[in-house]
Amino acid sequence: MRSDGISTSASRPSSDRRRAPCAGAAPFCGVSVMTSRGRIMRTAFMTLGLMASAPASAQSLEGVDRPAGEAKPVGYLPKETVDYRLIVGPPPAPDSLVDRIDMSISRRFQAEVDAERWQTAQLDNKTVYPRFVEAFGRPIDRQHSPRLIRLLNRVMRDAADPVWNGKEVFQRPRPYQRYQLTRRCGSSPIPAPDPAPRGGSSYPSGHSVYGWATALLLAEVAPDRAAAVLERGRDYALSRVVCGYHFPSDTEAARAIAAAVLTRLHGDPAFHADLKAAQAEHGAPAVPVPKAARKPVEAQAD
Repeated sequence: MRSDGISTSASRPSSDRRRAPCAGAAPFCGVSVMTSRGRIMRTAFMTLGLMASAPASAQSLEGVDRPAGEAKPVGYLPKETVDYRLIVGPPPAPDSLVDRIDMSISRRFQAEVDAERWQTAQLDNKTVYPRFVEAFGRPIDRQHSPRLIRLLNRVMRDAADPVWNGKEVFQRPRPYQRYQLTRRCGSSPIPAPDPAPRGGSSYPSGHSVYGWATALLLAEVAPDRAAAVLERGRDYALSRVVCGYHFPSDTEAARAIAAAVLTRLHGDPAFHADLKAAQAEHGAPAVPVPKAARKPVEAQAD
């Protein structure tokens, strides 16, 4: 898509915790992880943050509803094939140097982003694939690129798994939980910050892992468009900071996870077959990009 450290509470019974399994030099070997009983107690703290997390529906990913009766896509990899603990460390500890940098950048984006970049972030907040059409140079939809849509949808399932597993452990509070925002993407009211936030779903960023996975995949389908789609992926992730939903380190963790997932997928025969099909589909005569998708998107400097 998480905390600035592993969330613990002296008042919580030890039965609510178990030790994370050790796997080689995994960064979380032996770290306390909440079990189902502890997770239930966390639900109230996470609900709003999770609702603002990575998009899960076809409408959010594709910009249209999934056809009636169509089953949800299934990833290529078995669950937990990609272990987030081997890819990213914990988020910055509260009030550490990196955490203070995160807070400073978040505040600056709240204060200094211009109207055009804010509008871009608002659009990025609503959907994923349509936001890459201009960079990709062709429509990304079921009518013009059904094989690509199938590939993307399956990969998104694989990318989501390690991010949500990480969110459940890290529990990093989101920016709007830590200070008063002046604006936030979406139509819901901006909440007041929590003086002592105990949980959240900021790290890693769910939307960002979808954006980066989309960019990396499109770059393989159309290498001639790689520079443009990768820049769009970076800009899409940055929109999460502009929107007030994430800190920069949240989006960087998502980028690392997306890259690891794509690397692992290259060892899967079914993924390879679908990738080749999408590449062949892309090699067909081009369909003009709809004018509505040509609206220029200017990336904001980091």
